[in-house]
Amino acid sequence: MHTSIKKLFKKSIIAAITLIAVLSLGLPTEAMAATWQELTPQQQQILAPLANEWNTLPKKRQNNYIAIANRYPSLTPLKQQRFQEQIVRWAKLTPAQRQQAREKRKELNQLPPEKREAEIQALREKHAKKHPVAASSVPPASPTP
Repeated sequence: MHTSIKKLFKKSIIAAITLIAVLSLGLPTEAMAATWQELTPQQQQILAPLANEWNTLPKKRQNNYIAIANRYPSLTPLKQQRFQEQIVRWAKLTPAQRQQAREKRKELNQLPPEKREAEIQALREKHAKKHPVAASSVPPASPTP
């Protein structure tokens, strides 16, 4: 069996076993969202830009952020830096700007990979013109598999 297929198979088996264990215990399958005070100190530090609005975020978004905060220590320093810059920028957006960003992301995800990469590069260049210092401090993200 090919190595990547083995890895995928192993991940699928682990996910299935975890799901069965959670269901058999009667626990919810989604991570429990928490109030800001219930987050661990490490999660609070990682998610600090969202502190003022945390308790008003939808539970699904809280769960997503908690999952990211839990993975954060395993990220490379460069990816941690990118995440911190992104979360600060995100926290500064108005609700309307956030909704516009979500819609743009949905549009990008529906494009063929080549066109999506071209669009993303165009957005990076547009951002670099507006924010030359920030753009030069963070190299472009590597393509995701």
